[in-house]
Amino acid sequence: MTETAADNGEGRREARSTIHDPRSTINAPRLVDALTPNVLAALGTAELAAFLAPRRWYGAKAGTPSAARVRDVVSIPWEGGPFAVARIEVTPSAGGDPSLYQVPLCVRSLEEIGDQPPTSVIARVVAGDGEGLLFDAVEDGAFLRGLAGALAKPATFGSSGTQWIIEPVGGKALVVPANAEVRVGSAEQSNTSVIIDQLAILKLFRKLARGEHPDVEVTRFLTVDGGFTHTPVLLGVIRMVDESGSSVAGMLQEFLPKSTDAWHYVLERSRPYFNAAADRAAPNDVLADAERLGAITRDLHETLARGTTAELAPERVTREQLGRWAEGARRWMGTALDLLERQLRANAVPKGRVPDADAILRRRDHFRAMVDEIVQTLGADAGLATRIHGDYHLGQVLRTASDDFMIIDFEGEPARSLAERREKASPLRDVAGMLRSFAYAAATLGMEAKQLDMPTRELRVGRWERDTRDAFLRGYLKDAGSGSRGAGSDGREAQRQILPSDVGHTRALLRLFETEKAFYELAYELNNRPDWVWIPIRGISKLLVR
Repeated sequence: MTETAADNGEGRREARSTIHDPRSTINAPRLVDALTPNVLAALGTAELAAFLAPRRWYGAKAGTPSAARVRDVVSIPWEGGPFAVARIEVTPSAGGDPSLYQVPLCVRSLEEIGDQPPTSVIARVVAGDGEGLLFDAVEDGAFLRGLAGALAKPATFGSSGTQWIIEPVGGKALVVPANAEVRVGSAEQSNTSVIIDQLAILKLFRKLARGEHPDVEVTRFLTVDGGFTHTPVLLGVIRMVDESGSSVAGMLQEFLPKSTDAWHYVLERSRPYFNAAADRAAPNDVLADAERLGAITRDLHETLARGTTAELAPERVTREQLGRWAEGARRWMGTALDLLERQLRANAVPKGRVPDADAILRRRDHFRAMVDEIVQTLGADAGLATRIHGDYHLGQVLRTASDDFMIIDFEGEPARSLAERREKASPLRDVAGMLRSFAYAAATLGMEAKQLDMPTRELRVGRWERDTRDAFLRGYLKDAGSGSRGAGSDGREAQRQILPSDVGHTRALLRLFETEKAFYELAYELNNRPDWVWIPIRGISKLLVR
């Protein structure tokens, strides 16, 4: 895997220039004792909430917790320590079950730290042998080097109560050179990425949940069992285990140097098309790439349909399951249209989009009828429900140094539970996500092309999106309706026919998922970016035409 083009380190350098004043102080006999459970128990809700709130992996939407405590601690006896891994239990203020967050810990004296304090400080430590800081160990070079070295072989840390276990995957051990660069990627979201030279990347999961993690589960099947060559190989897994079960704490994958995410690649390749003079037509240079990505996506879904375990094996979509998908689309319609109506009454919709918004609201019954018609059209011909990517868009695809595509991040939508993210669904849900990603890319490129008059800009946005989505579908839908490509050799055509048998039914089911996605986007933009609301409005209008 790779860091995105946005990961240039600027945010990390800016953050390091700020001296952080810890909001709490803990006392310990010695500095090293600050990592013991008894001392860490002194950290209360206020102190832990102050540490968690700015962390991107915690997320502001989680809100201030009603309670927080260090639940347990695993000592990590690496050279250059002391280190530990703690689990912080957080009870949300809105109620519900507590969540667990993983935080590696390090304590250093003020003399060791010098004038470059870490940014993720939890507390100041006052001890008999001096004063120091307790902070997130991913900012400590010795911890990162110890972590990289430990990933080469199986290892278990901790007591029989709670253990932090490293499990290499595959027959080839990770060999980290003595002078290898080990660093934290600055493009952080819900996880922390540790990049080990040009060899591997460790995704350290911060929020932990019981059970198998879909990213590990699907990546293991694709790269170890399924022979799929367009996903970085899984090299290892870290688990946190206690008496109540196991949680996936991290996953190690092949690193792809000099890669960029497909979002930035597509924008860069497409700018000449949008920047050409109004009286000149430039070629759309991403059409071959889009068709190639479509074919790779189809191969991904065909591979996933070869799973044989209960968690991975494909299932024929039932009428009841199709009905649940349709009801999900109707719910998002209702949510988005109710919100749109309230925003219109409050004059919160940009004036230029008011006529389009009014037109959509007048078609409320038509949208519901469209979903009903799709369900009636499909009947029992809705293809297979399989494991899918679950959050598929251009940002989840890498363009490699060898000019090919690799698909990454199979964890699904982070806001959903693990059980929801592991549910089987139609592969066309992924396809709909990518088509909507093309719509957002076209809109972004159009907004950049300020030198063009509005009619020319709108024309190019529409044509680029149409041609790019058609190219992607051309690659994906080859042999659609005739069973799985290449399935005849093993006689399992019926089992592996992932799409509806009729091409018209395939397009109808795809329209259902695009509809749901567009209304979800409408609600999101109304709540977060009203100036972008025209993008899903435009997509909803086009769905009616299609």
